[in-house]
Amino acid sequence: MEEIKSWVLNIASAAVLMVILDLLIPESRIRKFTRLLTGFIIMFIIINPVVELIGNGGNGLLENLRDESFLFNSQAAGITNANQRDQARQTLELYREILLSDIHNRINTYKEIEKAEVDMVLNENIDSEKYGQIRKIYINLIFAKAGKKEEKLFPGGNNEIASEIAKEIQRVFLLDEKDILINISEN
Repeated sequence: MEEIKSWVLNIASAAVLMVILDLLIPESRIRKFTRLLTGFIIMFIIINPVVELIGNGGNGLLENLRDESFLFNSQAAGITNANQRDQARQTLELYREILLSDIHNRINTYKEIEKAEVDMVLNENIDSEKYGQIRKIYINLIFAKAGKKEEKLFPGGNNEIASEIAKEIQRVFLLDEKDILINISEN
């Protein structure tokens, strides 16, 4: 009788722990996997005394459980790898947005520029040592029509401002001159 009581307590405590674990895990593909895994754990706790009673006849069942465990572990590794790649992609996109914002802020310090469009190409190969490195920066500068007063302030005109911007970006991001492409237009 004591064995049955212990068995029922094990099932109840495992079920409570599994429910708490389920509540702590956010909605995702991993949550579905953990629900499946916890179901198998509870099933194993329920079946374990029966397997012990059967004795040697239960070895085949244990072998099947080991095989299933191997399959679940390999499936979990695949899900983990997919999640890591997804996280790396999201991190790279956030990094790209921060870089674009930084370049916009640098360009906005020039009063002569009415609008600036910036885009860039990053190394997206997660297995590369140069992952996340800036490959090219594309800048489209739209200048407000300058009056004679502004032309005196910048004798070289818009080309000089574009050259200053290119030099600053080269210096800050350690890029070659050929990696920064600037297009100039007037509004």
